[in-house]
Amino acid sequence: MELLRSRIRRSKLGELAYVAINALLPIVLLLLVHNFDSIYPALALVLLSKWRILALRPRFWWINIKANAVDLMVGISVVGLLYLSMASLPVQIVIMIGYGAWLLWLKPRSSLHAILLQAGTAQFLSITVLFSISTILFEPLVVLGCWVIGYATARHVVTSFEEDSVDFISCLWGLIVAQLGWLLYQWTIVYDVGLPVKIPQISLILLVISFVVVRVYRAIKQRRLADVSVRMNVIFAMVLLAIILIFARWDITI
Repeated sequence: MELLRSRIRRSKLGELAYVAINALLPIVLLLLVHNFDSIYPALALVLLSKWRILALRPRFWWINIKANAVDLMVGISVVGLLYLSMASLPVQIVIMIGYGAWLLWLKPRSSLHAILLQAGTAQFLSITVLFSISTILFEPLVVLGCWVIGYATARHVVTSFEEDSVDFISCLWGLIVAQLGWLLYQWTIVYDVGLPVKIPQISLILLVISFVVVRVYRAIKQRRLADVSVRMNVIFAMVLLAIILIFARWDITI
């Protein structure tokens, strides 16, 4: 009985330590960005927080990197957003709280809806940060970054289904994101929503296309492709995409 109580006590202490560390991480990232006026110390801390990836034998490293890619992408994107929002402390605080919610609430969940939300969040934030700094990057790096983001987010979703071609589908979606990234790199249109970080059009386009692709893929796996709800979702998404494209100012590149 004493042994059982001891294990329960250690378990509760471990849970408290986990919550405390994840609650403190966003605060420390914000302090590092402010104190050093650089992204590198904060990026180093994000990478250090994923030390468990390399805690196993080297032959497991690549598997762990792919499994943790979405979480790592969100962490790196948060650092980028904090740095890009240096002019507004309230916005940085909101970003910090959002990252805390990711670590403590969204990241630990394993339901299908949570996985889709995780992938969508990672893709949106990563593409937004990538295109926010695209003016200081070479075009091949932007395209490669788009492929990595597409591959990692697709793999995160596809592995939740009974799918034999996980890597093929992930690579295919990565290629689609990379092609779209190359095309829209030529017209980097952004939306000013009153925040220090502007929203690139490609982030919204990919969000809509991803919704359609996931909805259709899920319907195919569940053999419900003919459902009216699927058609209505696809039609709604296509109308939304048409609005985004039609009302874009293609004559201006920012």
